[in-house]
Amino acid sequence: MSTANPKQQLMVAKQQLDKLSLFIVNMADFFKGANPKIDDELKAIKKLLSGKPDYSGATELSVALSAKLKQEGKYMQQKNFDTLSQIQKSLRHIHELDVVDKEVKSEIKQFMQSLSPEKDSASSPISQFEQALVLFRKALSNNVVMQSQQDVKAQKALHEQITQELKELISPFLVSKEAATLEGRTIEEKTIQDLRQRLSKGLEHSELLECCLVTIRFILKDVIKESSTANKLIHNIHQSLSKINVGIKSTIQTSKTRMEKRSAQNKAMAKQITAIETALSDSHKIEDLKREATSYLNKMQSSLRASEADDRAEQEKMIALLQSMQKRLTELEQKAEGYKQKLLDQRINAMTDTLTKLPNRMAYEEKVENAFALAEHQKQDICMAIIDIDHFKSINDKYGHSVGDKTLQVIATHIKKNLSSGDFVARWGGEEFIALLPNSNLNESFERVEVMREKISKLPFMFKGNRVSVTVSIGLASITDVGNIHDTFEQADALLYQAKQAGRNQTKIKDAK
Repeated sequence: MSTANPKQQLMVAKQQLDKLSLFIVNMADFFKGANPKIDDELKAIKKLLSGKPDYSGATELSVALSAKLKQEGKYMQQKNFDTLSQIQKSLRHIHELDVVDKEVKSEIKQFMQSLSPEKDSASSPISQFEQALVLFRKALSNNVVMQSQQDVKAQKALHEQITQELKELISPFLVSKEAATLEGRTIEEKTIQDLRQRLSKGLEHSELLECCLVTIRFILKDVIKESSTANKLIHNIHQSLSKINVGIKSTIQTSKTRMEKRSAQNKAMAKQITAIETALSDSHKIEDLKREATSYLNKMQSSLRASEADDRAEQEKMIALLQSMQKRLTELEQKAEGYKQKLLDQRINAMTDTLTKLPNRMAYEEKVENAFALAEHQKQDICMAIIDIDHFKSINDKYGHSVGDKTLQVIATHIKKNLSSGDFVARWGGEEFIALLPNSNLNESFERVEVMREKISKLPFMFKGNRVSVTVSIGLASITDVGNIHDTFEQADALLYQAKQAGRNQTKIKDAK
């Protein structure tokens, strides 16, 4: 074997040294910014080894840098440990969130198990950090989707609630079918009928907002119209009272004048009677006495006739005034009675659900306060039942809103029919009804609503030739036991939810076995 000469060995050593220098320069570039405390040394050593290398200067600097790297190594280890710990903590927090999908949670759990921060490791956690970012993005994306779905669901529920409230709001303004012919309806009545039809068919958000504006305008117009009618009635009453007042003042003045005139006539008659007495005492001849008496009597008779004529005229004037007042008062009574009846009709309409003819929510809110106060005063029990038609939305979706409306009417009739005459039933809204059962404890009320529920479940509903069973779920609570109306409603509503969750077509009461 041939042995390389010293010159060749020197060249090989120089090549290897150049490669090592290039490696150190590349390493200096790679670790630039990792630790600001050694950036200046790395920059200096790179400069010494680039171009025409200065190995002596680089060697001297590398000794100082090596000592510094050893010192700063612990800093990097602690920094990496803290970073991985923070990743674990953040992932653990995301894993506990209910909105995160189960599949994403499973991935997070597996990844956390693979993470094991070591304080003596200076290796960079970049790969773990990248994987954690992927999981964060998945969780965030899943949360956004779920939040979006919840928002859509909430908006849909609000849309349906507004639609139902608008239908109830315009119900008092709808004319009856018997009175409403297309030709005989006013423009306002046609508008409100069309609005009702549009609400029944279903509307987009923009259309619903338009209907809200139309309803507000219509109600404002009706309020202004009612205000105008009331003002006219008040004006008529004021005019009539003014005329009556003028008539009374005139009559009083006439009576005063008449009294003064009568007083003067009475004085004249008294004077004539005195003259007769004087004549009787002074006269000695019968003929003279007769003549004077006749003269005075004629004057008195003339005064009496004048007084009688004045009395008759005054009485006729008084009778005419009283007749005029009576006529005016009769007219006012008729107008007031008509207005009173109109107000009564409006109140009845405002308190009645147009579709089912049951009292509406407004009527319930007025009734429940009085019923509870009466029950407390008489020391009687009173219960509340919330009744909801099962799967009603599917009836509307499958068979149409007209079939849904008919279903509501039938169910409303049978709820009312199968409870006691003293019980109060109202339509709460949508497919929900609410009933007050006075003078009944929880067990007695349970038996009554159960009878009603079972009878409804046996009703022979036919939808487009298909026999369909329609049932109701009920939440029942005692206002007497709970102690106030609001908490009783919340309890009954929660029990209704339990009845739905338990399979529907049943009644739930508190602590029912």
